[in-house]
Amino acid sequence: MGYIKEKRGFTLIELIIAVALLAVAGTVVVCLFVHAHVNNRLAADIDRSVFYGTAWIERIKSSPGDWTGGNPSALDPAVCESGKCSYVIYYDRDWNPIPGGESRPQEAEYAMHIDLFSMKGNDRLWAIELRTIKIGPYPLGRESDQEIHTLSAMLNAPGEVTGP
Repeated sequence: MGYIKEKRGFTLIELIIAVALLAVAGTVVVCLFVHAHVNNRLAADIDRSVFYGTAWIERIKSSPGDWTGGNPSALDPAVCESGKCSYVIYYDRDWNPIPGGESRPQEAEYAMHIDLFSMKGNDRLWAIELRTIKIGPYPLGRESDQEIHTLSAMLNAPGEVTGP
């Protein structure tokens, strides 16, 4: 009696092709997850930048003489004076301000630059420009010192913000 052998299982070529297709699909999925993580982190950084930036603008609004007069002793210990009416606040990776951050740059992950400009023709009107910068690159990124967000406002010398 002759037995007809039934074909069972997969051939070696079929297995190699299946593993190759799964590897390609897995690589694509992992890349998508990494990019989603980077985008999520950037969105969280923008959110924190807007939150802290708005808080700093409100602090400037509450005591404009300390900021426009260049009186850093009245400011927060995390505020570093970088020039006339120009300030920097350094933050660590968890967005905690670093007191005396200019002397500890290796700890800083973010920097918030605050510049105040007196408007020509009106000494009582000041422009506030606040820029948040990520000091190191994001994962998979090459660009360091990347600007995350910019806020601006107008400050009337008595302390009234007239517009964003």
